[in-house]
Amino acid sequence: MTRASRAALLAVLGVTVVCLLAVSAVLGVPGARPAGAAEVVTTGATGTTSTQTPTGPTPDPTGPTSAPTTTAPTAEPTAGPTDGPTTGPTSEPTSEPTSEPTDGPVAVDDAVLRWGLSNESNNAAHEPGSFNFFSAGKVLPGLGALLRQDQWRASAGDVSVEKWDGSAWRTTAWNGWRTTSDGAPITNPSAGTFSNHQVVVRGGTGTVDRAAGTARIAWEGTFTVLYYSGRSFFYVTDPRLDVAADGTGTLTGSVSGYASSRDDPTQRAEVPPREVVLANLPAVDLDDPSGFTATPAYRGVRVSGTSQRTDVPDAGSFPQSFVAMMEELGTGPFWYSSGASTDPFKVALPLTVAYDASVPAPVPTPAPVPSDVPTVPENTALAPPARSSSARGGSPGPVRSTPQTVVPAALGVPVAEAAVAAQPLPTSHDLVAVSAPSGGDAPAGPGDALWWLGGGLLLAAAALLSVPQDRLLLRRSGGVRTAPPGAGPLV
Repeated sequence: MTRASRAALLAVLGVTVVCLLAVSAVLGVPGARPAGAAEVVTTGATGTTSTQTPTGPTPDPTGPTSAPTTTAPTAEPTAGPTDGPTTGPTSEPTSEPTSEPTDGPVAVDDAVLRWGLSNESNNAAHEPGSFNFFSAGKVLPGLGALLRQDQWRASAGDVSVEKWDGSAWRTTAWNGWRTTSDGAPITNPSAGTFSNHQVVVRGGTGTVDRAAGTARIAWEGTFTVLYYSGRSFFYVTDPRLDVAADGTGTLTGSVSGYASSRDDPTQRAEVPPREVVLANLPAVDLDDPSGFTATPAYRGVRVSGTSQRTDVPDAGSFPQSFVAMMEELGTGPFWYSSGASTDPFKVALPLTVAYDASVPAPVPTPAPVPSDVPTVPENTALAPPARSSSARGGSPGPVRSTPQTVVPAALGVPVAEAAVAAQPLPTSHDLVAVSAPSGGDAPAGPGDALWWLGGGLLLAAAALLSVPQDRLLLRRSGGVRTAPPGAGPLV
């Protein structure tokens, strides 16, 4: 066999062994992969990559569990139904009174009246730094001056002023009208944010006939309504509630104060008390034994002798006699629609009457800002480029700057999706090699010897082809060089 034939045979054997090992590795035959090599697993479109190092065979699974336990049936069946019916109702009366109204009028002696009048009475005034608010009792600010802290009172007799703090009504403090229920400052009278106060008058006496649908309750006490922090003000004394059988009601009271002028706050004249209607109640429901909440009439109410606008949203007014008194006192336009931006805030708020102070009636919480209140638009346009002196002639010219990119805000992205979107995306097909476990050489498998055998055959074939032919002839002739037939003499 010639040298070339032998080399070709060795090469064929080596390639065959290597090919068999490669096919075995692809098919997952154990031991076909060289010891210490890492397995790289790449997923598809997600781009996630994991590496695994082959481990030895897992131990045999545990043996079967013990036999399942069984629950024996109960020895005796449950008791059968009773022979007779259940016992009848007890002869004792129930501890709580029934909700049905009793016949005839019922006397009340500790009724409570709650009312915030209007949101405008809990608003910032149009004069910067001044506010509209309440004080218990009768207070008298200085002529043309703002009310001082030592003049204001949170309570006086049966009258108090309370503020909604977000969870309950509590007695207010000085300057409580400067903030909303959550503590935010009130600065703009057109913003629709209010201090949320109520005047509370306790100790009301009278009668309530729930069967007939009538009531009459009177309170004693005075509170002061101050606008512009006291530059304009009036007193309300001894309010009284009357409810007719048709379900309509009226809240009346004695109103007095000082006539004032916004043009000249240093001038004022005393106005004697006058009985007026504070609120007309078109629908009063006396079914609840604890009391009721009713909304005074305002929208659609027209009054005469005023500059009322009836062609605007929320057009309406407080009662005629009350508005006539306010016109005389100089605060008339605050109690009817006048076309101002604050007209929606002049609407009368609901009032609540509880028949017994120890069993308070449900009090409505402050309503949200009206949806038709105009909001101030925010200018989001970029500022124009600044100008500077030019190098030639000193004439101004625009300064070139890198344009800014305005990124629009995301619309309606759920929280969960936004959290996923914020995570960095994995790189597609990141292949990571894992080295053999540390702490010792990995055990050699049966495929290791075959890898060495195939490599050795290929190396032998390469060596056989690389050795010159004359060296092989010299080795075979015992070291004597002979010329092949037909060749010239050896030199």
